[in-house]
Amino acid sequence: MDIQVALDRIPLDRAVAITAAVADRTDWVEVGTSLVKQFGQDGLRQVVAAAGTTPVLADLKTADDVRFEFEMAFTAGASSVTVLGLAPYVSIDLAVEVTGEHDRELVVDLMGLDQARIEELARRLPQRVRLAPHVSKDAQIGSQAGGQRVQDLLGPWAAGRRLALAGGLTAADLPALVGEPELRVIVGSAVTKADDPVAAVEELRRAAGKDPA
Repeated sequence: MDIQVALDRIPLDRAVAITAAVADRTDWVEVGTSLVKQFGQDGLRQVVAAAGTTPVLADLKTADDVRFEFEMAFTAGASSVTVLGLAPYVSIDLAVEVTGEHDRELVVDLMGLDQARIEELARRLPQRVRLAPHVSKDAQIGSQAGGQRVQDLLGPWAAGRRLALAGGLTAADLPALVGEPELRVIVGSAVTKADDPVAAVEELRRAAGKDPA
């Protein structure tokens, strides 16, 4: 299990400071959509610099103009980018092509998709593409959330796929996921809102079985 720390809805200087503090204890750092929109390429570059050798994902949630947006992120140092699973297939196919050309990772965000669309994407996309079941922020806080967990979005389509789970995960959720192959867990607020982000990451590592309890 890999851990990805997602940086969202925080000032850029705090995002850079958290990155520098936790980069050597996490597998991935994510520049969340809110930070990408607020601080652009320059903000992404600053996080990439602070991350050192730890790879950085730019959560672009691209739905169109794939080549331009992806190459902009790659120029800033991103190792991985996201495309929305609800985008037209012409855009998703181009996302596969462009990330392949640049030898970067593609993550397809499955937020808001019905089961039929998810199953079709799982059949359509090459194994190198990572699929990301995602309970959106609005669903987490809205009255319609109904206690939904991102783990509940998995189905037979997930067998043998590289996965990234996002949506309100905490250390308490990770022990049940230990042993899942090709799994990345994305944790945001549990780290960025913690008084001690490093201690929060250490707790995640223990829960994931990466360090002794």
